[in-house]
Amino acid sequence: MKLLIFLFFLSAMPTFAADAFRTFTSADGRTLKAKILSYDERKEKVEIQREDNRKLTVSPASFSEKDQTHIRKWYAAQVFMSPNLFQLEVKRKETGSTKKEHEVDVGEDGGGGGRRGGGETGVITVAIDKRTTYKFNLTLENKSNTQLNGITIEYRIYYDQQKAVLDEKANKGRAEDSDRPERYMAVDALKAKESRARLKPAEAKSRRTVSTTSVTLLERSASRSWGDKIDLKSNLHGAWIRLTMKGPDGEVLTRDVASSNSIMKKFPWEVPDDLLVQDQPAD
Repeated sequence: MKLLIFLFFLSAMPTFAADAFRTFTSADGRTLKAKILSYDERKEKVEIQREDNRKLTVSPASFSEKDQTHIRKWYAAQVFMSPNLFQLEVKRKETGSTKKEHEVDVGEDGGGGGRRGGGETGVITVAIDKRTTYKFNLTLENKSNTQLNGITIEYRIYYDQQKAVLDEKANKGRAEDSDRPERYMAVDALKAKESRARLKPAEAKSRRTVSTTSVTLLERSASRSWGDKIDLKSNLHGAWIRLTMKGPDGEVLTRDVASSNSIMKKFPWEVPDDLLVQDQPAD
């Protein structure tokens, strides 16, 4: 099932692109303090700005091996943060569903009837479960000629799942020898499934898809209340996926993408432990 895709990202480049001066060493040992402004991967030229604001366009090979490595890491960070060069798209996918009937023996007198009629006797179907399994697929497309390494994926899948709990008020005064089961009520429960893993390198000019693990939601339709066999509802809100990678100076760069435009506004990234369901993503 396809969803309208909303991409969330930082529109501005990381701060190191704007204000990080460093000492560069030329191949012949001379030094200068400058910051990188841009890199043309097609022409293999880097534009730098000296402290006196003079701009120079040179080949990375003009600098030491250490500086060349820094330039490559700087540009990889630019690619990672660019929504044009490193595109992200997330879709929800239904992977299967099952149904199960719940039968009970209500006896010869029908067990006292039920909320939706009654009168049936013997073995009857009181509820039908439908369990539907979903996962989210994240497509990563690296349109640059630079391979991206060390990317970590972390995600939260948010969903509501009602559960049946004893209704103490409804059971108050219930006779101990009653042949009717205790009364239950449906209670909402927000859940968030999370995981974290290191991704394989995003190779240059490549496109691939990684998947979260699955979540299974229960919908129970009860034709007759019988113990915990009552109506139960669920709702899959969506997924919030976060990619991180280290920049040239060890700073953490972050890209966020969600399956709907409300996920990152409605739900917190840091979810209380009692709501979390731990699992591992499948690459």
